Amino acid sequence: MVQSTERHGVRRRGGLAFFSIVLAGVLLAAGCGQQDSGSEGDSQQDQTTSAANLLPEDVVVALDGVQNYFPEIERQTATSENSTAAGAPDATRMVIYEGGDGRRVTISVDQYPSPDAASTAFEQAIGKSEVVPGFVALPAPADVGDKAFAGSVTQGEDTHIGYGALDGAYVVGVTSAGYPATPENVDKLTGLTRDAVAKATTA
Repeated sequence: MVQSTERHGVRRRGGLAFFSIVLAGVLLAAGCGQQDSGSEGDSQQDQTTSAANLLPEDVVVALDGVQNYFPEIERQTATSENSTAAGAPDATRMVIYEGGDGRRVTISVDQYPSPDAASTAFEQAIGKSEVVPGFVALPAPADVGDKAFAGSVTQGEDTHIGYGALDGAYVVGVTSAGYPATPENVDKLTGLTRDAVAKATTA
């Protein structure tokens, strides 16, 4: 049974369905593949048709910030709105970073009209995740936002590690693809999640 806590503890419910909602476009419908990120030449293009609902890119940790934890990540390959964010956010932003070996790190930020709306969306997304086959709870990041969760899903040879955090009117998601859920990789993603929440809520 998945446990739940609040600030000074964290919420551990979650899984691949949360990833697919909060980190839109990161996972394929099959639940474990990473979407095509487009050609390198398109790496700086916003792939969205609703710019009014697109958060500025500076709400997301930049490439050099990701490389502090994952130096093998080489470039930004896509940025867009998070079109399947839970609830009704005012604006969103998702950025995908990739290394030459195909490993990826994705960060999403969803801004809601109020903390209550963000909390409701966060709960809705997590509620859909509990039936995901293969979900394994990980130690969730301490003192990150108001609520947070961490988990991994492995299907075949593909592993995704995902962190999600609620902070005020923001929901922030960080996920990696192609990295095994080793303590070292989990620690790296924990640090990046802290940075991502701080960046999103102060940008």
